Amino acid sequence: MNNQSTKQNQTIRVLFGCGGTGGHIFPAIALAQEFKKLGNEIMFIGNKGGMEEHIIQEEGFPFRAIRVQKLYRKFNPANLLFPFRLASSWLESKKIIKNFKPDAIICTGGFVSGPVGLASIMMKLPLYLHESNSYPGLTTKFLAPHSRITFTVYDKTANYLKKARIKKVGVPLAEKKEKATLSSLTEIGLNPEKKVILVTGGSQGSQAINSAVAEALPKILERDWQLIWQTGKRDYEEYAKKFSPLTGVYLFDFSPLLSSFYHFATLAITRAGAITLAELEENAVPAILIPLPTAAENHQFYNAQEQEKKGVAILLPQTELNSQNLLKAMDKILNNYDFYKNNLESLPPNTAKQDIIQAILKDLGKE
Repeated sequence: MNNQSTKQNQTIRVLFGCGGTGGHIFPAIALAQEFKKLGNEIMFIGNKGGMEEHIIQEEGFPFRAIRVQKLYRKFNPANLLFPFRLASSWLESKKIIKNFKPDAIICTGGFVSGPVGLASIMMKLPLYLHESNSYPGLTTKFLAPHSRITFTVYDKTANYLKKARIKKVGVPLAEKKEKATLSSLTEIGLNPEKKVILVTGGSQGSQAINSAVAEALPKILERDWQLIWQTGKRDYEEYAKKFSPLTGVYLFDFSPLLSSFYHFATLAITRAGAITLAELEENAVPAILIPLPTAAENHQFYNAQEQEKKGVAILLPQTELNSQNLLKAMDKILNNYDFYKNNLESLPPNTAKQDIIQAILKDLGKE
């Protein structure tokens, strides 16, 4: 992007609607950071009490809270309140939009995007969407035909958004404000000469992944591999007592060093959220992907399926997860390591945030 020509134009106001999960929040933050660098004004709308409220305010962006309720797929008494909450959150969004006067509204998925996107459509304001997952959520499906551009990550996503104007990009990665970094594996008691398996089940950890890894651990160590293992808070004490004393195991509940660990990982065992997959690609780490079965519309399964097709990961459904299948998948990747590593290294660089901003500014006639 030609920053000089952008700066010569009038700056714009950009409003983001996002929330619910990191896969919706962090791409929006990445775009907001980039827009701010160009001198533009930013505002976020999110759910009151949602994880986005704390994360976005910590990033230093203005945040306005609305009260949104998700629509449950299966019967749930809370669904009775959904129409009323949608109407009230739409009115709240409309009021915030009217006061902020944005030139562009960007929604990155999740139920928070619903009332924000709906308000922008009814107010005839330019709406842009970003969908990180292979299989789009209900909100994206509803809003996409009314958006100026819907940015996607996977080719397959366009099949579900027939009436939308699609532009394939990637997952925008936010700039990390590292509070701590790891410069050598010796700092966490591991050997820099040996292979490292990174295990993470998300910020809360995964009991299913932890159980399979614990069962496979004797054979993992037998093979002279090492583990960086994020258990989550729930399982930490149990596994720390059993495994922390072992040589070749670094075990923790959650760590600010997590993003540093990707640099040292030979292989990862993890879920298949959009941000995780983007981090794996950015650091060229092959992975065994175990999709979260309860993820909305099973989107993690479809994400993992696409990564397997690209030859950068193995999909291992949780229903088939046990120590034997996990070890088989690990052997398959490590025995064919050059294949997976070359596929990762031949992926184009991630320029998603720059590409999205350039496309939006061009569409608005600002570039």
